[in-house]
Amino acid sequence: MATLLSPRTACLRSLAAIPRAFSPPQAAKASFTTAATTKPMSPLCSSTHTFRPAITCRLPPRQPSIATALAIRHASSAPSASPSPGEDTLTWNRFFDLRKKRRYLNLVASLATAFTSVVVLAPVVAQQDLDSWAAQISGIDPIMVLGLSGVIIAGAGWLCGPSLGSGAFSMWARRRGWNKAIGEKEKIFYARIKKHRADPASSSPQNPIPDYYGEKIGSVKDYRRWLKDQRAFNLKKNKKFI
Repeated sequence: MATLLSPRTACLRSLAAIPRAFSPPQAAKASFTTAATTKPMSPLCSSTHTFRPAITCRLPPRQPSIATALAIRHASSAPSASPSPGEDTLTWNRFFDLRKKRRYLNLVASLATAFTSVVVLAPVVAQQDLDSWAAQISGIDPIMVLGLSGVIIAGAGWLCGPSLGSGAFSMWARRRGWNKAIGEKEKIFYARIKKHRADPASSSPQNPIPDYYGEKIGSVKDYRRWLKDQRAFNLKKNKKFI
């Protein structure tokens, strides 16, 4: 019985050893790299799998189209949007506007002071009998003397008006903090007027210099127009000398 079972056990041991000998090789783990591998990872994979370096293709930069180039050029040449000046910033246009308002204020003050002077001082002159005294000395009718005295009083009041108007305007500008800035801009403005205006020696009653003192300038646009008028006057003068 032992002799019969011994061949079977030996056969089973040999069959159990066969799968271990012919077991399939384990799959090699691929490593992600861009370098070339000259040495194969296993003898079984050398015939079927080869690792090659990664090839990258760099294209030349694309040239922008004509429309894109024009749009970029227009955007670069366009002026950047500057922030709008605040209410406390004294720009040139605001300076010219303030000069105009000050001129109107002086005019209103002159009218008010002239009227007030006539209303207040004319009765005083009439009560003092100055008209009869002046009529006796000069031989003029007393009514004419009263009229001339009224004109003189009104003129004196008119001349006092700009002083009052300028004083009120200076007080308002000092509260806004513009008094010093207005003075500096006035110096710069009058210096430019003196520098760029035409020579008065070449003027005449038939051909006067346009706006010699720059009183009609009310904005930056008016100032540029004034410069063109002065240049045109100088060109006309040079043509006459030629």
